[in-house]
Amino acid sequence: MKKPSYYWWRDHRYGVFITIFAVALLFIEGRLFLMQIIRRPAFLKQAESNRLRADIIEPPRGRIFDAEGVMLVDNRPIYAVYAMPWTIKRNPSAIELLERELELDSGVVFKRIGQRGWRTFQPVPVMRDVPLALLARLEANKVDLPGVTFQREAKRHYPLPGVVHFAGYIGERPPDDKKTKGRFGLVGRRGLEKTYEQWLGGAPGLRYLEVDAGGRILGEVADPPLVAPQAGWNLYLNIRATLQQLALKLMAGQNGAVAALDPRNGRVLTLLSRPDYDPALFSGVLPPEVWNALQSDPSHPLLNRAIQGLYPPGSTFKMVPLAAGIEEEITMSAYHTSCGGGMQIGNRYFRCWNKNGHGTLNWAGGLQKSCDVFFYSVGLRLGVDRIGQYAQIFGFGARTGIDLDGEIKAIAPTAAYLTKRYGARGWTKALAANIAIGQGEVTVTPIQLAVYVSAIATGSLVKPLLGKELVNPISGERRSIDPAVKPVGLKPATLVKIREAMRMVVNEPGGTAYRQRRPQIVMAGKTGTSQNPHGKDHALFVGFAPFDDPIIACAVVVEHGEHGSSAAAPIACALMEAYLYELYPGPQPLEWLSASAFGLGIPLANYLSSTTPDTTTAALQEGVDE
Repeated sequence: MKKPSYYWWRDHRYGVFITIFAVALLFIEGRLFLMQIIRRPAFLKQAESNRLRADIIEPPRGRIFDAEGVMLVDNRPIYAVYAMPWTIKRNPSAIELLERELELDSGVVFKRIGQRGWRTFQPVPVMRDVPLALLARLEANKVDLPGVTFQREAKRHYPLPGVVHFAGYIGERPPDDKKTKGRFGLVGRRGLEKTYEQWLGGAPGLRYLEVDAGGRILGEVADPPLVAPQAGWNLYLNIRATLQQLALKLMAGQNGAVAALDPRNGRVLTLLSRPDYDPALFSGVLPPEVWNALQSDPSHPLLNRAIQGLYPPGSTFKMVPLAAGIEEEITMSAYHTSCGGGMQIGNRYFRCWNKNGHGTLNWAGGLQKSCDVFFYSVGLRLGVDRIGQYAQIFGFGARTGIDLDGEIKAIAPTAAYLTKRYGARGWTKALAANIAIGQGEVTVTPIQLAVYVSAIATGSLVKPLLGKELVNPISGERRSIDPAVKPVGLKPATLVKIREAMRMVVNEPGGTAYRQRRPQIVMAGKTGTSQNPHGKDHALFVGFAPFDDPIIACAVVVEHGEHGSSAAAPIACALMEAYLYELYPGPQPLEWLSASAFGLGIPLANYLSSTTPDTTTAALQEGVDE
């Protein structure tokens, strides 16, 4: 008779318990073996990481100098307050105390730290450039501030004004920046600081700090050893500080831009945009209210007008249809136009800026006197497409490639562009007349104007270049930044004619810039006045000097300046003259500009305190306004 299961359990229960115990013991021993033998290195590493904290050491940032070694952007030491997210999140009282001491609104610290994630052991900046008195007070309360650290950093310092738009600024690294993941320092965000970040920024170092269970730093450890940071390279520019400061002085109280190049190679001698802003604002944790104020400022100080300001070129554009007319054999020597103050095109009467008219003119007189009627006629014979084609030859309608971020691509209209914008029947040939005098759909930036006049001066299309050379401050290694130059693609005889007409603009009676002639220097140029639907007309001027062997080309835009001859031309000609006397000191050029101010020991401050040129009505009685 088979025994019931009860008897089986009674007879085997001790064996079952022993088996279960043996299996459990074997499992525990296996786990212990796995943890103590197999995974021992990993656990040791984790324990070590809990005891040690890696701290990134930001390298000294490279400095920026002008062509003569004048400091434009420097570093100065500051102190910053950082918070460790993993530690401080468990201490709400520490957050409250920190906000109270730093005079921050409630929730600001929580928000700033939270943007970087709460599970990180990497300190997050809360406030930079902290006054020493406040730093001492925080240090006295350090016991109540677990997870809060203080670090010495470098803040950008700008010894000279007027450099912010090309120098740019540095700011907090974006949280989503994959290239610098885990780093919360400062990085180039605009201008040269951004373009040359990989050189200026250097390479970070690394040190290891010992911390207790509460996250408090006990000190630095020797093993692992410290990895020293590598300093950023210094950047030397083609900019000349004396010329930049002169441009700033001449543009005082006016908005606009100045761009000056060496037309032989495109090296940027001056690049100014007005108004500007304080770049030091971006070196710290930028408060939202400051950013909003800059964004809403009606004068748009953040806009780099030299590379982002779009303007109708006005009469400074007239060399384009003139070049097209000569190349296409339209404006030959026998070609003349009679100007009686305007021209009827279809059912619209197009006026000349001179309501009394200019009489009969050939190509040279048309440009010298800037006769709109002459260029209306040339524009109609060329058509929109050919004007656009030659505008592109001079670099319009494309970016110049300057070594700055954010350059705007302006417009050199063609028939296809106009058709796309207005429709096949939405525009007429009359637009060619308007475009020929630099109005309507054509727009330019000041840096494009400088490249354009450089191409006329030398026959070469250049790429504007601010950077000249990079120098390693430790090893002394140097790396040059080479310019790019290519032929403009026009017949030499065409450019000779255009240059001669531009010489007449400045040096012959009746020229629109005749009042800017110089007894010792022969300059060439072209004035312009562009219509502005938002207020007074803008004033423009482009030019180069010396006429026979150009070494500087300049473009000036003065917003709401009304007349290029009286607002923009004096600035451009003064800059070109100053540059020539800086390179070749000789006879005093003018009372207000002493050649001894350049290179003969006169302090820059004394030079800048001299009297500016007289542009009053009495001083401008010669010449014409256009």
